[in-house]
Amino acid sequence: MSESLSYRGPADLTLTYGVAPGLSRSAERPGVDVVVSRPSAGAPVSVLVDRQLGVALLLAPGVTRATLVLPDGTVLAGAVQGVAESGDYFEIATVSQCDTGERYA
Repeated sequence: MSESLSYRGPADLTLTYGVAPGLSRSAERPGVDVVVSRPSAGAPVSVLVDRQLGVALLLAPGVTRATLVLPDGTVLAGAVQGVAESGDYFEIATVSQCDTGERYA
């Protein structure tokens, strides 16, 4: 895993709501504009989205997991540890990072 990460542009975003088996649901958002950053290895990944998409982050029962697929094939996936009240920012904790969308670490 690289030390730091900085990306601005389109990405495919999948949000998972809830954690109960059979009761969770996912929403796929292809090609959304994001700003992604991670200051160092092991740090949470910060993700900024536009407020229109941010409304989806605030839906009940609450987003619990996010997966981002960047255009170069990098996949960032993990538990969502915080969502801003404005809905335009969230962090992904304990990120799995892979080079292609076909593998998850």
